[in-house]
Amino acid sequence: MASAFIERVGVATLYPASPEFPNLFSAYVGDPHTKTDSGWETPSGEVYGWRWTLGRSSAAFYTTLIRRRPTWIRWSLLPAILRLCGVLRPPEELYEAGHLSIEAYRIVQTLEAAMGALATSELRERAGFPRGASSRAVYLKAVEELEGHLLLAKVFLSEDEAMYHTLVRKQYPDQVAAAERTTLEEALDQFLQVYLPQAVYANPPVLAKDLKIPAVALSTAFERLMAAHQVDLIPLTRNNSGYLWREPSAAQQSIRDET
Repeated sequence: MASAFIERVGVATLYPASPEFPNLFSAYVGDPHTKTDSGWETPSGEVYGWRWTLGRSSAAFYTTLIRRRPTWIRWSLLPAILRLCGVLRPPEELYEAGHLSIEAYRIVQTLEAAMGALATSELRERAGFPRGASSRAVYLKAVEELEGHLLLAKVFLSEDEAMYHTLVRKQYPDQVAAAERTTLEEALDQFLQVYLPQAVYANPPVLAKDLKIPAVALSTAFERLMAAHQVDLIPLTRNNSGYLWREPSAAQQSIRDET
């Protein structure tokens, strides 16, 4: 099942987006080389519909994270991802500091004032993005900006195919609070403990780019894992090395479980 797959790997894109992250489409067809298509009666079309199936059941957190592609994040890993990839400062502070556009801030204010999540059409109307191609382009750019900061959440509330929008801080306050209590080092360790056992190997430069986190911080996290004998250094190219997860012995696993 798709939900079990997401729970196992921690972070998965809907379709192939990066060699560093698993995706539901390739897992479904059983071949990482199979290309997607625009058909509805094909595996690509079936997987497309999973957004609503998974979303309505709240199987995982849905956003556009890895290379700005649809991404699912398991709930227990969300605080770590928010700490690593999101912005935890209040949106008003970001706007006042010049780190958030007026268009994006209008969407934030609209969602803050709303009683619940808003469908796209209603959000556009309330936030002052009228119908029309130019207005739609501005709206989509603002949404992309908010998603890039992991400030905006997309939720699926009904049996129709409408997608609803709300603020991450408003919809998931407990996860945001947990993220605020988590240090960068703790978040990296939590992510890697889930990610590495499922990965063939980790390519740090690409992984850091996909997550939009400092490469130095990720390298330091791998050094901690090396010191703990949890990963092995492997050559990838002449000038680049990767890391391979080292399966713990029974005794080591018992110690890890206790800690």
